Amino acid sequence: MADLYGLRTRDAAGAVTLDTTITPIRSLKMLQVTGNGAFDQYISVPEIQAASFVVVDTLRDGGEQTFSPQAWYSTGQLQLRQPQSLTWQVMVLSQGGEPFAAPGSYGIRASNNNVRTQIDAINKVLSIRYSGGFSIGFQGPGSGNQVQWGEVTFPAPITTTERPLIFLNAADYMMVGNFYVRGAPGNWTGFRIKAFNNQAAHGTIALYPMQIKWFCASYMAPNTDAGIYGASVRDAAGNRTFVTTANLSLLNGQPASNSFSAGGTPITGTGYYASPLQMGWTGSYEDYVLANALFSNTNIIQTTQPYRANFGGFLSGNRSVLQMYCENFDGQNPLSANGRTLFASRPMKPL
Repeated sequence: MADLYGLRTRDAAGAVTLDTTITPIRSLKMLQVTGNGAFDQYISVPEIQAASFVVVDTLRDGGEQTFSPQAWYSTGQLQLRQPQSLTWQVMVLSQGGEPFAAPGSYGIRASNNNVRTQIDAINKVLSIRYSGGFSIGFQGPGSGNQVQWGEVTFPAPITTTERPLIFLNAADYMMVGNFYVRGAPGNWTGFRIKAFNNQAAHGTIALYPMQIKWFCASYMAPNTDAGIYGASVRDAAGNRTFVTTANLSLLNGQPASNSFSAGGTPITGTGYYASPLQMGWTGSYEDYVLANALFSNTNIIQTTQPYRANFGGFLSGNRSVLQMYCENFDGQNPLSANGRTLFASRPMKPL
């Protein structure tokens, strides 16, 4: 039997709230960058290491025209395509192998064979704030009815500067896009997402409602104590950065931002074409996909169709691939889904 090292906590009912032998919790480093108006902008980000993965997100609520730039990353460098002069949120996620930020840092680190856990007072962990579900799309063959938008209002606003991260899953088939978070920095109030189901490409399953599950995560842990059971971590100023009573968003899938390749059936029509692309997925129905950058639009400047929809999700009965489409009405500047930053996640505890 392999040696096990680390930390385990339980609540009053005996349920495990943290187990570093099985729970891969990774730290999250937040920073902002500003576009310089170039077509391709290369930005030095020393926090991006060889094993890091990165999410680039907007700080704006532009309604249906909310967009995110295509983004690629390598060690120490971030590439943004047409970032304009806007400010973008960059989230660097780690696999827990980095040293602590500086002498005197606070935190927990455990290594259990191939599972590494790092919770510290400089980086952050993602805590699940809210969760729920809704049904969108066509309501059955011959009904003629379609619920086009899924809309969620949070029970209370999320007060982080960064947009909260929205993760989506479905009972089976899911094709969605035009995603945006409502609100503004310090006052994020909910989100909307649009159904893009298509019978010609996906068969009769596209005529039935899509049963969507979601959860919302942010780096700010709920302001609760660990109580007499559990553990918490605070920074030097006494601010709590982690507590085992929180439900963590586990970062268990790490697709690269250049992992999409041509695959699937194109969606075509008069004056319309949506190119199909696929990425290998986890194979598990338990895994949620990050919506923030993947399902938001791309802005292409100086074309007759400046906002291009990225839409997609899960094919019926198949979680081995993530299926995406990129719209292209005018035949100019075709797009790829590459550069859409994302990852797979699931809750540590049942929702």
